[in-house]
Amino acid sequence: MACEVTNSGPCDGDEVVQIYASAPGPSRVPLPHRRLIAHRRVRLRRGERVRLFFTVPVDDALGFWDVAHGRWTVDPGTYEIHAGASSADLRATATITVEGPPPAPRPVLRRGLEAADYDAADGIVLVDRAKVRGDAVACRADAVGRLLFRACDFGAGAMSMTVEAARDAATAGAGAGDDATVEAHLADGTTLATVAVPPTGGRYTYTTVRAVLPTSPTGVQDLHITLRGGLRLARLGFSG
Repeated sequence: MACEVTNSGPCDGDEVVQIYASAPGPSRVPLPHRRLIAHRRVRLRRGERVRLFFTVPVDDALGFWDVAHGRWTVDPGTYEIHAGASSADLRATATITVEGPPPAPRPVLRRGLEAADYDAADGIVLVDRAKVRGDAVACRADAVGRLLFRACDFGAGAMSMTVEAARDAATAGAGAGDDATVEAHLADGTTLATVAVPPTGGRYTYTTVRAVLPTSPTGVQDLHITLRGGLRLARLGFSG
């Protein structure tokens, strides 16, 4: 990319040319309003004009970490590249189009869902899954936790769900009541399962609880998870 800069003032001076990227259309993940992707300071004499060139890899300029698939990615679509003196003082804009297949849904029957890889959350904190590595999620104190996993592909249908969670007996009564539960439902309000997590002997001692789904979700759907009580949720699994 290139842009021209002119010193139209009465004195010699410096200018810091800043390049920003933005996605003006809808995005499946929250993105910065504008992302600074390059900048360069240039010294210009009075009346001088220079042409500046910038090279920025597409992955660096437009990419993000895709929690649904565990990789750095760039979604296809239309993006804008801006040049200016600051994010509030943009002087030129160019539009580019990134070609490619649409993002694939989450393959939940094959891979399940890591709880920490949610798309949106409320009343949730990230916690350590084990003493040495990994992440899990838990409710904030005295809160009901909610997680959203978008575009989950249940294929021809999921018949059961497994919940991998830990619950320290000392936390019984924490959060919303004495029970610790994981509730799964669809965007239309259909409840898939409510799984009670018993005390497991410690916050790092996980158990796997299986529930048969009375309603079998099919196709690509958003999945909503509600957490109640003092548990740590590590993973959800589905089988057909």
